[in-house]
Amino acid sequence: MRKRFSSKLWILLILAAAAATSVQAQWLTQATMKAIERQVLRKDRLFGDRFPNFTVDGKWTFRSSPNWFSGFLPGQLWLLYQMTGDSLLKERALARSERLIPYASLDNTHDMGFIFLPSCVKAYQITGDRRFRDAALQAARMLARRFNRKGNFIRAWGKLGTADRAGWSIIDTMMNLELLFWAAEETGNDTYWRMAYRHALTCLREHVRADGSSFHVVEFDPATGKVLRKFTHQGFSDSSTWARGQAWGIYGFANAYRRTGDARFLTASRRMADYFLAHLPPDSIPCWDLNLSGPKVVRDASAGAIAASGLFLLADQVRERAVREKYLRAGVGLVRALLRHDLFTRSTRPREEGVLLHCVYNYRKVW
Repeated sequence: MRKRFSSKLWILLILAAAAATSVQAQWLTQATMKAIERQVLRKDRLFGDRFPNFTVDGKWTFRSSPNWFSGFLPGQLWLLYQMTGDSLLKERALARSERLIPYASLDNTHDMGFIFLPSCVKAYQITGDRRFRDAALQAARMLARRFNRKGNFIRAWGKLGTADRAGWSIIDTMMNLELLFWAAEETGNDTYWRMAYRHALTCLREHVRADGSSFHVVEFDPATGKVLRKFTHQGFSDSSTWARGQAWGIYGFANAYRRTGDARFLTASRRMADYFLAHLPPDSIPCWDLNLSGPKVVRDASAGAIAASGLFLLADQVRERAVREKYLRAGVGLVRALLRHDLFTRSTRPREEGVLLHCVYNYRKVW
């Protein structure tokens, strides 16, 4: 089997590509990485014991309990620690990860992977502390409880034991499957693996359109598994393609192929990637919905960053050299676009408290 690239090598390739044009570009890239590290530590100080919600005029608002991206700050700290070896980053990553342990039994969301993979799973892998393993496995058990055997899907939202959105499946869940794959590997219990695999097959069949675009939400009858409707929750319309959801699909299906070897998932990731790339504006910063265009349409830089991550993972899965290089170049192109438009460094908007400028949480709610 072909040797797989490591994530650290991908980071080096990205930086090398971004720096290839001149010494000045290399300096800007190094400065950008330093700026990201400073901004992540600034966020850590700012958050304290609070959980982030969304920003208003660049300033964070907060909530009392975790939401889907409460694991991202510890994940950023862990990644920076692995890149730099800075003990302060490790200290803060440990504290952030430990803060999430009491929430391992959340019963109202599928986002247990988003919350616990970059925090507690990473903490366990780096430190060997079994408290983090236990929390992550509990989170996996809660995610498994959301699996509907009639429809072979994982329920996205709604408290377990209630009828609240009991039949809703969303494209985002493809990103949370890795927690189940990890739990299967960690425990030897292949029930987790089967649930993740079956959900991925259902998502492929029901969420991905013939042209490679995607529905955000599919609603099933929770009692029978019958599809009731397909619509959007955060996109422009039921028939359009929400940019961040499409990016989740690129990454999620590439990872499902990595974990299962089912070539249908690799094909799905490629089709979704090709659709995403074909619907980028000339500057390569995605519109918040891929079917919108024009100078007044709000952009979503987070969709570009996520798609870049998915493209690097996809490139690492394909065997044909030309295809692999195609997706690697596309991923590097998205990162270079973010760098070129200064969306990482905050130099044009220094009061911003996020890491990446011009991100859309929920356009309809003006978040």
